Amino acid sequence: MAVTAKFVSEHIEVLPNVPTSATVRLYNGDAVAREIALSFSADLADHLRLEPTSVRLDPNEIADAAVTIEIPSSVESGTYQIAVEADIGLADTTTGDGQGASPSGTPAAATAVIAPQVVVATATLEVAAHGDFAATLQPSRSRGSGAQRHVVRVVNTGNLLVTAEISVDHDDGIGVELSPSILSVAPGVTAETTLRLVPATTYWSGPRTDHPFTVHVGADQGRTDELPGVYQQRPRVPSWLGPAAAGAAAALVIGAIVWFAFLRPWVEDTADQAAAEAIEDDRAALRERITELEAAAAEAEELPLGTPADFRLEAAPTGGNSDMTAVAVEPGTVVSVTDVVFQNPTGAVGTVALRRGTETLLQSELANFRDFDLHFVAPYVFDDGSEIVLYVECRTPGAGTSDCPIAASLVGFVDETN
Repeated sequence: MAVTAKFVSEHIEVLPNVPTSATVRLYNGDAVAREIALSFSADLADHLRLEPTSVRLDPNEIADAAVTIEIPSSVESGTYQIAVEADIGLADTTTGDGQGASPSGTPAAATAVIAPQVVVATATLEVAAHGDFAATLQPSRSRGSGAQRHVVRVVNTGNLLVTAEISVDHDDGIGVELSPSILSVAPGVTAETTLRLVPATTYWSGPRTDHPFTVHVGADQGRTDELPGVYQQRPRVPSWLGPAAAGAAAALVIGAIVWFAFLRPWVEDTADQAAAEAIEDDRAALRERITELEAAAAEAEELPLGTPADFRLEAAPTGGNSDMTAVAVEPGTVVSVTDVVFQNPTGAVGTVALRRGTETLLQSELANFRDFDLHFVAPYVFDDGSEIVLYVECRTPGAGTSDCPIAASLVGFVDETN
């Protein structure tokens, strides 16, 4: 014999949204232990649950798997076929000494020739026709001096089309506007209609008035739901407005008295004092600024300037090379450079740098300019024995040339060292 699987009841009736249980019975008629994996196939597999999903059966052993069926209302009534596939393989029968054997003593090598198999348990599922709905009124209570809006919602919880007719009972104090008054709701769907309550008359003052009303939702299944509600009509002018206005007027009068008698003199004195303090602060800041400027002027007078002088340095490296020109500061002198003008007449591409010996003071890309001037408040100082160096790297010569002719004009002062 082989492994068998079947539903205990092969005809199952269910209602929408109502969980229903069924059983799949498994029997191992083989001479070896079997490992069985269970899964669903055929119709409605997404709405079925299986516990457990795998079973180990020894020879001649029986086991049951529980099937839970929960069909949503969106599934139409009718007859469906459900199936559970049992994928049957050999169970692990390895003993503690590492030698495989079946429970009946059959060697593992002998059982290995038994091929895996698949058996299917099927059942007929009858989804019963079921018409049902749920109706709600939101909000159930409203309040105001004018028209108020409510919403009637109908949810189809069955699997048949529901046609709901909506009506409202109310007193003479309000009128009703309902649109639409008939709803056709498909299974699993929610539909709604707007209910607008309009007071027959309005009034400016007076007590609040409750207008009870009842919404009737009748369906073609013969059932009618009643949804009670209340509309509380209020006067256009709230009852608290008069006392609030009187209180506000009294507060204004008291505030005016307090302002003119106490606060205004205090505010004026405080403002005058604050203005005087602000003026004094401005004067102190101005004096501090003047002191700083005088110190800067005194420091500028001590700069190592001297006799005006100008220099021109030129370099013309070929493409892909670099070149530099250096001028040594004469012994016993100090050179102060206040203006630098770089010239790149051919539009070459590369870099140019002004150096003090090996120290780079300025550096720029040649492609950024043709003529580039710089002017400094505090000059660059070149001491006795240092060198003023123009360093050029030529990456791409200018149009019609094979090199990068670059120059720098320097303006400054030469002074003798002490």
